[in-house]
Amino acid sequence: MYAFLNKYGQLLAFGIGVLITIIFLGGIFSAPDPVFETLASESAGEEKYETNIFNFGMYAAGLLVVVAVAAALIFGIMQFASNPKGSIKGLAGLAVLAIIVFVGYSSANGDIASESAEIQNAIAKFEDSNETTFTGGNLKFISGSILAAMVMIGLSILTLVVFGIRSIFK
Repeated sequence: MYAFLNKYGQLLAFGIGVLITIIFLGGIFSAPDPVFETLASESAGEEKYETNIFNFGMYAAGLLVVVAVAAALIFGIMQFASNPKGSIKGLAGLAVLAIIVFVGYSSANGDIASESAEIQNAIAKFEDSNETTFTGGNLKFISGSILAAMVMIGLSILTLVVFGIRSIFK
C-alpha cells in the first residue's frame, strides 16, 4: 500500500479532486435558469437559501475532510507502530502544541460582561441571528483558540527568522 501511494498518491488525489470538481460544476451549470435568477436577484430573501445546487460540493468537501483526518490518524499510528523511536520528535511536538492550547484556554477570559462593548455587540448579533445563546465557555474557547493561534504564528515567525540567520552563518 505504501509503495502504491508513494508512486501514485499525488496523481490519485489530483484525479479525485478534478473528478469531484467536474461533477460539482456540472451540477451547478445544469441547474434551471430560475435558480440562477433567484440567486442573482437583489430582492430575493430566504428563497436564495433554498437552492440545492451546492449540496454535492458541501457533502464532498465534508467527506474529503473526514477521509483526510482518518488517513492522517491511520498512517500516523502505522508510522508510530513501525518506528516508535523515530516518532518521539513528533510526539514531543504534539505535546508542545497541546501545552500551548491548554495555556491559551486557561488564560482566556470567560466573562462576557467584562468584554468590550464591541465584543458584547457582536455576541448579541450572533445570538439574535442564530437564535442561540453564547456562553462564557464559548467565549473562553474562542479566545483561547485565538490566543493559541497567535502564539503559534509568533513561534513560526521566530523559527523562520532564527533558521534564516543560522543558514547565513553555515
